[in-house]
Amino acid sequence: MAETMNMKEINIETFSNEVKLDLEDENYDPMMGFGKSGIGKTMSIYEMTQELGIGFCELRLVTMSETDMLGVPLITDSSRTTYASNDLLPNEARDGKRGVLVLDEITSCSRTLRAAAYQLLDSKRALGNYKLPDQWKVIALGNGLDDGGVFEGMEAAFLSRAFCYRIEPDFACWKKWAIANNVNPAIVAYLTFDKEKLHVFDPDDPVGLFPCPRSWVALSKKLNSREKRNNGEKLPSEIVELYAAGAVGEAACAGFAAFYEYKEETVSPDDILSGKVKGNIIANKREEVMYLIVQQVVKQMNMELEKERKGTAQYTEKAIKRTANAVRWFIEASEIKLDAGVTGLRDLMEGSKYFQEITTLCPEFDEECPELVQFAVDHSLVFEVG
Repeated sequence: MAETMNMKEINIETFSNEVKLDLEDENYDPMMGFGKSGIGKTMSIYEMTQELGIGFCELRLVTMSETDMLGVPLITDSSRTTYASNDLLPNEARDGKRGVLVLDEITSCSRTLRAAAYQLLDSKRALGNYKLPDQWKVIALGNGLDDGGVFEGMEAAFLSRAFCYRIEPDFACWKKWAIANNVNPAIVAYLTFDKEKLHVFDPDDPVGLFPCPRSWVALSKKLNSREKRNNGEKLPSEIVELYAAGAVGEAACAGFAAFYEYKEETVSPDDILSGKVKGNIIANKREEVMYLIVQQVVKQMNMELEKERKGTAQYTEKAIKRTANAVRWFIEASEIKLDAGVTGLRDLMEGSKYFQEITTLCPEFDEECPELVQFAVDHSLVFEVG
């Protein structure tokens, strides 16, 4: 029980969805989420508030002092200590009537600072002269003892004031997010090929670089920008290895750099979407190449559908035809390697709201590509169409 702090393990999508449901139910009781460093705890809450159109305020407690939290003490005639208001905490006029206050790195700050933050979790939800707006929810986030972050402790009194969960990395959850957020397809493909590399923290080397969702996303940004400079062409292997080492560490960089080299053996996503290349092209391809082709098509399809979307479930004739070509390619590929077709279609369905729209709400697509429904029926155990 030491590793989980006696908490139920959930993935990050479930955690942020619970916060969302509480807000919709007008339940503003505090919640806590503890998990490994770099898995995207804070980002998931931020994105959820953006989706709901409500306020977001983050206090990174490890960089703060008690004065930052309480405000500067004021000298008055009263015997009661008062404090000057600070601009760090949510202000309804500035930040909105509803929102989420994240107390980040709660386990990394000093015990005295946690004691100050604790006051925002009790029934008064007040700190010094400050009162948290009624429709703001407090979410405390932190790392456990062996999670790869600074751990200064956590008091039982703190935990008993909130609903507490242990957040664990989940590849399927991360992959869905990664596809929807333009993570480099080579990274998505590599981690699909070797899921264990998503998060690898070595407690015997607590200050070393290590792979985690945050560091993979950092590498993705670098690769995306450098590939754009290179007109979309494959980057030199020594450059890829350099960037990977700087993001996920030297121990993990060689495996990814070697995988990236297979990009040279892939086919053009545009040729697939244009219907020029049949799915049986992967018949003699290595598994690594198969994963790369699938993710390159998924990324291209996502980008095109976003551009060609005219309104809710309304798409150009070009978008419909190219989507149909992609679907047929995946179906043809599945006849050679079932995993390739099913993975590609499932990734598109889960990671692209545009693909969901065009395949489930657009009558023109049904006429253009009736094969999809039959494919979904034949493989209902692993693939579902809404």
